[in-house]
Amino acid sequence: MRTDGRAGHELRSWKIEPGYISNSLGAALVTSGKTRVICTANAESRAPAWLERGGWVTAEYAMLPGATAPRGRRDPGGRGKEIQRLIGRSLRAAVELDALVGVDGPVSIICDCDVIEADGGTRTASITGAYVALMLALRGLVARGVLERVPPCTPVAAVSVGVVAGAVMLDLTYEEDSRADVDLNAVLREGQGYVELQGTGERDTFSRAQLGAMLDLADAGCRQLFAMQAEALS
Repeated sequence: MRTDGRAGHELRSWKIEPGYISNSLGAALVTSGKTRVICTANAESRAPAWLERGGWVTAEYAMLPGATAPRGRRDPGGRGKEIQRLIGRSLRAAVELDALVGVDGPVSIICDCDVIEADGGTRTASITGAYVALMLALRGLVARGVLERVPPCTPVAAVSVGVVAGAVMLDLTYEEDSRADVDLNAVLREGQGYVELQGTGERDTFSRAQLGAMLDLADAGCRQLFAMQAEALS
């Protein structure tokens, strides 16, 4: 039994609230236990100059200084840059970029993920919530006549797993993550396997059997998250 009463294979209490910010094309508040992230998605009628065809999806990530206790410093780079690159890669895997072209040319979607309360899993919550915001933004572009149709998309979601005190666990809190022997973040595309795995033996090595057990938990967790995304978008 974990400190919050969950079994090792259980997700925290998750909730995805679509339309959380009215001034953005797409938005969602994602809650994972005590972690809360506001995800918004907005569009520009252009693409990076080096892109030969299609549109683009990118992301920015930030954490409010008061999202942690004690107060954290605003991150000018480093960790935040690495996380936002992960979010961007994950979201690009969800959309057929060649089809992200509007009536006036290529379209870029910028997804902003702002952590307002942090208790572990901020990057995985950001990816899961940003997909919902992205889809809402694409629907909004169709409604405004910028896109003729929503490009082909496949849901992406992410969750953390790890080994804590020798036990494989799903969806780590900050306290669990801080003492984990192994920490792994898994990004999955629904029905199509892994987009990215980020795993580290923080305090110990891990076996192939442990890796398999962690991936089994990640698969099961993301299946639940895909269902939540679908409900939020219904």
